[in-house]
Amino acid sequence: MDYEFSRNSFDDSYRIVFSMGHEAMGRWLLDELGTDLNEVDAWLATFTQLRQEQQWRGHTFTLTASPEEVVVMANAMLQTPSDEATDTLSAQDLQFYDQESSAACGYEDFLAMLEAYRDFIARYGRRTR
Repeated sequence: MDYEFSRNSFDDSYRIVFSMGHEAMGRWLLDELGTDLNEVDAWLATFTQLRQEQQWRGHTFTLTASPEEVVVMANAMLQTPSDEATDTLSAQDLQFYDQESSAACGYEDFLAMLEAYRDFIARYGRRTR
Protein backbone atom coordinates (compact mmCIF):
# COMPACT_ATOMS: atom_id res chain seq x y z
CA MET A 1 0.00 0.00 0.00
CA ASP A 2 1.59 3.23 -1.17
CA TYR A 3 0.46 6.67 -0.07
CA GLU A 4 1.49 10.30 -0.13
CA PHE A 5 0.37 13.18 2.09
CA SER A 6 0.61 16.83 1.05
CA ARG A 7 -0.65 20.22 2.15
CA ASN A 8 -1.26 23.23 -0.04
CA SER A 9 0.09 26.19 1.91
CA PHE A 10 -1.83 28.70 -0.24
CA ASP A 11 -5.34 27.49 0.60
CA ASP A 12 -4.47 25.27 3.59
CA SER A 13 -6.04 22.20 1.97
CA TYR A 14 -4.80 18.65 2.37
CA ARG A 15 -4.39 15.99 -0.28
CA ILE A 16 -3.93 12.31 0.35
CA VAL A 17 -3.19 9.90 -2.48
CA PHE A 18 -3.22 6.13 -2.03
CA SER A 19 -2.33 3.40 -4.47
CA MET A 20 -5.10 1.91 -6.58
CA GLY A 21 -7.41 -0.21 -4.51
CA HIS A 22 -6.66 1.72 -1.32
CA GLU A 23 -8.19 5.11 -2.21
CA ALA A 24 -10.87 4.75 0.47
CA MET A 25 -8.15 4.82 3.14
CA GLY A 26 -7.24 8.37 2.14
CA ARG A 27 -10.86 9.47 2.06
CA TRP A 28 -11.37 7.93 5.51
CA LEU A 29 -8.36 9.85 6.88
CA LEU A 30 -9.67 13.22 5.70
CA ASP A 31 -13.42 12.65 6.08
CA GLU A 32 -13.47 10.84 9.41
CA LEU A 33 -10.14 11.44 11.15
CA GLY A 34 -9.32 14.89 9.86
CA THR A 35 -6.20 16.88 10.59
CA ASP A 36 -6.48 17.39 14.35
CA LEU A 37 -3.29 16.00 15.90
CA ASN A 38 -5.07 15.13 19.16
CA GLU A 39 -7.64 13.08 17.23
CA VAL A 40 -4.90 11.27 15.31
CA ASP A 41 -3.09 10.53 18.58
CA ALA A 42 -6.30 9.15 20.11
CA TRP A 43 -6.79 6.80 17.15
CA LEU A 44 -3.18 5.67 17.36
CA ALA A 45 -3.61 4.88 21.04
CA THR A 46 -6.74 2.88 20.25
CA PHE A 47 -5.08 0.91 17.48
CA THR A 48 -1.92 0.09 19.36
CA GLN A 49 -4.11 -1.48 22.08
CA LEU A 50 -6.44 -3.35 19.72
CA ARG A 51 -6.89 -6.97 20.83
CA GLN A 52 -10.15 -7.99 19.16
CA GLU A 53 -12.29 -6.93 16.23
CA GLN A 54 -13.92 -3.55 16.63
CA GLN A 55 -16.01 -1.36 14.37
CA TRP A 56 -16.44 2.41 14.19
CA ARG A 57 -19.17 4.00 12.08
CA GLY A 58 -18.43 7.55 11.01
CA HIS A 59 -20.34 10.08 8.96
CA THR A 60 -19.13 8.69 5.62
CA PHE A 61 -17.16 5.51 6.33
CA THR A 62 -17.21 2.52 8.63
CA LEU A 63 -13.86 1.15 9.78
CA THR A 64 -13.59 -2.45 10.96
CA ALA A 65 -10.30 -3.47 12.56
CA SER A 66 -8.92 -6.67 13.97
CA PRO A 67 -5.36 -7.58 14.98
CA GLU A 68 -4.96 -9.03 11.46
CA GLU A 69 -6.80 -6.67 9.08
CA VAL A 70 -8.36 -3.23 8.73
CA VAL A 71 -11.28 -2.60 6.35
CA VAL A 72 -12.67 0.81 5.41
CA MET A 73 -16.04 0.85 3.67
CA ALA A 74 -18.30 3.71 2.62
CA ASN A 75 -21.52 3.67 4.61
CA ALA A 76 -23.44 3.86 1.34
CA MET A 77 -22.06 0.42 0.41
CA LEU A 78 -23.54 -1.04 3.58
CA GLN A 79 -27.04 -0.18 2.34
CA THR A 80 -28.88 -2.29 -0.19
CA PRO A 81 -29.26 -0.33 -3.45
CA SER A 82 -32.67 -0.09 -5.04
CA ASP A 83 -33.36 -2.10 -8.20
CA GLU A 84 -33.82 1.16 -10.09
CA ALA A 85 -30.36 2.40 -9.07
CA THR A 86 -28.61 -0.81 -10.09
CA ASP A 87 -30.47 -0.89 -13.42
CA THR A 88 -29.09 2.53 -14.38
CA LEU A 89 -25.49 1.69 -13.47
CA SER A 90 -23.44 -0.80 -15.39
CA ALA A 91 -21.48 -3.53 -13.64
CA GLN A 92 -18.28 -1.71 -14.59
CA ASP A 93 -19.54 1.54 -13.04
CA LEU A 94 -20.35 -0.31 -9.83
CA GLN A 95 -16.94 -1.97 -9.77
CA PHE A 96 -15.16 1.40 -10.03
CA TYR A 97 -17.40 2.79 -7.30
CA ASP A 98 -16.64 -0.20 -5.08
CA GLN A 99 -12.90 0.21 -5.60
CA GLU A 100 -13.03 3.83 -4.48
CA SER A 101 -15.42 3.16 -1.61
CA SER A 102 -13.77 0.27 0.17
CA ALA A 103 -10.24 -0.80 0.99
CA ALA A 104 -8.50 -3.37 3.15
CA CYS A 105 -4.97 -3.82 4.40
CA GLY A 106 -3.07 -5.61 7.09
CA TYR A 107 -3.17 -4.30 10.64
CA GLU A 108 0.58 -3.57 10.72
CA ASP A 109 0.41 -1.70 7.39
CA PHE A 110 -2.51 0.38 8.65
CA LEU A 111 -0.71 1.20 11.89
CA ALA A 112 2.44 2.24 9.97
CA MET A 113 0.31 4.45 7.69
CA LEU A 114 -1.45 6.03 10.67
CA GLU A 115 1.91 6.75 12.32
CA ALA A 116 3.21 8.32 9.08
CA TYR A 117 0.03 10.44 8.89
CA ARG A 118 0.54 11.50 12.50
CA ASP A 119 4.11 12.57 11.72
CA PHE A 120 2.88 14.50 8.68
CA ILE A 121 0.17 16.32 10.66
CA ALA A 122 2.63 17.09 13.49
CA ARG A 123 5.06 18.61 11.00
CA TYR A 124 2.76 20.30 8.47
CA GLY A 125 -0.58 20.61 10.26
CA ARG A 126 -2.40 23.82 10.93
CA ARG A 127 -0.91 25.97 13.63
CA THR A 128 -3.17 27.70 16.11
CA ARG A 129 -2.30 31.20 17.25
